[in-house]
Amino acid sequence: MKIAVDGPAGSGKSTVSKVVAKNLGITYLDSGALYRACAYIGLKTHTETGALVEQVSHAGLEFDTAGRLFLTLNGQTEDISTVIRTPEIASKVSAVAAIEDIRRLVTDKLRLMASKTSVIMDGRDIGTCVFPDAEYKFFLVASPRERARRRMKDFEAMGFEKTIEEIEADIIKRDKLDSEREHAPLKKAENAVEIDTTDLTIEQVISIITETVTGK
Repeated sequence: MKIAVDGPAGSGKSTVSKVVAKNLGITYLDSGALYRACAYIGLKTHTETGALVEQVSHAGLEFDTAGRLFLTLNGQTEDISTVIRTPEIASKVSAVAAIEDIRRLVTDKLRLMASKTSVIMDGRDIGTCVFPDAEYKFFLVASPRERARRRMKDFEAMGFEKTIEEIEADIIKRDKLDSEREHAPLKKAENAVEIDTTDLTIEQVISIITETVTGK
């Protein structure tokens, strides 16, 4: 079974998908983490575009059972789960994710990870490109201000200081980049269930998805 959960930044995809995975006893895969990892590789190796594609193609990226992401590059392995969540990475990930060959590498990796188990995967093109044949598809949305509020709480927890206005502007900019990129843009799959999470609790969104999948 494959469940696709798409939507813009801050719509609640990752938070909800993790709990749904636990409730259903299936694997959670965070596609966005892999694109963030690619942006991190670019910063770490001071490369971009073609050279970055080469670096990513030789890098090892693996999730452990706890959901942590490990990068193996040039023989060195590190847990990058936290560092890829910084504002610096967030500001670069859309540009990196727009590179066609990066998307191909990440899509191949995601399909391989999901080839032997039931998964719920969140991202921006899961239901349209990565798994167009997914049995269940959801598209989460929320207002830019609400998404900025959520992101501000995340940044504060990590010790980063940004105003809600700055975060909202960044989110709107990223929405535009993700929606207008040439390859696999952010868009709702025709057969996806749209959920506006602006005024819903996490528990309510989890219930909607779980009940849709299980019929209970």
